[in-house]
Amino acid sequence: MAEDIGIGGRAGYYDGIGAARDVIQNHLLQLMALTAMEEPAAFDARSLLTEKLKVLRAVRLPDDLGEHTVRGQYAGGWQGGAQVPGYLEEDGIDPASTTDTYAAIKLGIDNRRWAGVPFYLRTGKRLGRRVT
Repeated sequence: MAEDIGIGGRAGYYDGIGAARDVIQNHLLQLMALTAMEEPAAFDARSLLTEKLKVLRAVRLPDDLGEHTVRGQYAGGWQGGAQVPGYLEEDGIDPASTTDTYAAIKLGIDNRRWAGVPFYLRTGKRLGRRVT
């Protein structure tokens, strides 16, 4: 999930959370579970939850997180013909902040259907264009 905007007026919230916790742990894991789940027995809340939980329980974290994750912050520059500030120059952000505005992780799902297939979850602010 790429956003072409910065944090806007959300400095107080965002600087304590970051991209990984703001988007990956909820929105992108939810989308991954919906994408990777088997067809439920019925299309009701309980059956959907059951299938999503099967996927989430089968998620395999990488042995070496440093090899399969990336974190970063956006810098100042030009976007859409306008000069934009970097994350550390945004109003309300501590200039020493290490909060991520970009995060990515490569995950695996240990089940028959998805064995050996990597799932890449990526999110960031102030990227070139907005895509999901």
